[in-house]
Amino acid sequence: MKNIDFILSQPEGQFVEFKRSISKSIDHELVAFANSGGGRVIIGVNDNGVVVGVADINNQISRLESIARNCDPAVPVKIIPYKKDGKNILIAEVGGGEDKPFACSSGFYLRSGASAQKMTRDEIIEFLYSAGQVKWDEKICEGFLYPGDFDKEAFRYFLDVAGISSAEMTVENLLINIDVAKRYGQELKFNNTGVLFFAREPARFLKHAVVDCMLLAGVDKVNILDRKELKANVMEDVKQAMIFLESHLPLRYEIKELKRKEFLEIPKEALREAVLNAVIHRDYHFDGAWITVEIYADRVEISDPGGLPPGMEPDDLGKKSVHRNKNIAELFHRIGEVEKAGSGINRIKKALSDANLPAPQFLINSFYTIQFKRPAEKFGAKFGAKFGVKFGIKFGIKFGIKGEKQKRLVYILLVLYADEPLSISELSVRFGVATRTIEKDIDFLKSNDLIFFKGARKTGKYALTEKAREMIKEWEQG
Repeated sequence: MKNIDFILSQPEGQFVEFKRSISKSIDHELVAFANSGGGRVIIGVNDNGVVVGVADINNQISRLESIARNCDPAVPVKIIPYKKDGKNILIAEVGGGEDKPFACSSGFYLRSGASAQKMTRDEIIEFLYSAGQVKWDEKICEGFLYPGDFDKEAFRYFLDVAGISSAEMTVENLLINIDVAKRYGQELKFNNTGVLFFAREPARFLKHAVVDCMLLAGVDKVNILDRKELKANVMEDVKQAMIFLESHLPLRYEIKELKRKEFLEIPKEALREAVLNAVIHRDYHFDGAWITVEIYADRVEISDPGGLPPGMEPDDLGKKSVHRNKNIAELFHRIGEVEKAGSGINRIKKALSDANLPAPQFLINSFYTIQFKRPAEKFGAKFGAKFGVKFGIKFGIKFGIKGEKQKRLVYILLVLYADEPLSISELSVRFGVATRTIEKDIDFLKSNDLIFFKGARKTGKYALTEKAREMIKEWEQG
């Protein structure tokens, strides 16, 4: 073994344990390494890395193999005899087993630094969840009672959209067939997936299964202009989250072949994929937080608790698919909301690219956040910041306006001068004021013959008067 000298020169640690001989407690070390990603137990070496040797090596190999086999399940171990300084030692290479958790006769152990630590009951439960051995979406929800808590309308909607015929099968058997319920004697019990999709009030049983939608003033989470806490079934929550986004994000316009087409500022398909990603992949064991949909003046952020699923790294996004909640993903796939291959991230990127918008940003810690940058104002590039300041000063002097009101009025005039669409709700968010304040600003500009409304009430828009255009051109040139 080429690196044995280096290993022996280092102290014991997360991946190496020295043993003078095969003791009764060596099974602790084997299961601790198997539960923690693997490591080496080197037998015939004292705690200081000094080789003391092992006698009757074949018998010791047999004994070590027997100890590994008697763990539950058997620990995967490769035993390598080696001669160092004329003395026999054994190197037991323990793999990070896939059948976690591993236990020995005295319990479950994890490697922590240079020692094997016995896990408490709560640590074992947490370990089972993190290792993926207990699936939250498959767990029975004991508080849910069928049929009293069952939402027939939500289930009927699911069947219709999924194209599943209910003619030849009872409701109970259909629920069992789509893996959201099981029979226990005479009772039909729902798992957590079934509750999320088909409970009358899912948040009554799963208090953290909420989507929190917020419209915020400015770029910080300080002043909330609008908020909705969505607590319906997950299918309805996705719908309502999209309605919230569409009601507070402005439209952009494209003119092709003499026809004007309207598009949401950030493509709907990108936002929908992000909302679905949050609902499907959030860590529902993390019960201290909600999914959030947040609209700021400069960005939209959609976050879910728990970070990336086990086995996923940031570099894997768009390349690899790992389902934390396979049942939830499967039901959304049945109703055509997601692709089974898990290509949502790539669809988000493509939708933004097609709209000539910046790629999404992924912020990953204890939360997983997809961040969309909102498009900047085009008139800023057209006129430059200096003109905006100069225009603001002249406008303030001419009309006796200053402060925040002056900034809002100038902004409205320049938006219209650049032929950009004007949105009262967007202005409200940008400046952190009520929509009524923006409406008063517009009334001020109308009363001073600077803007007017043209076209039908529902399809028309605000425009500059000739007086306003001449004024801006004069100040722009001067």
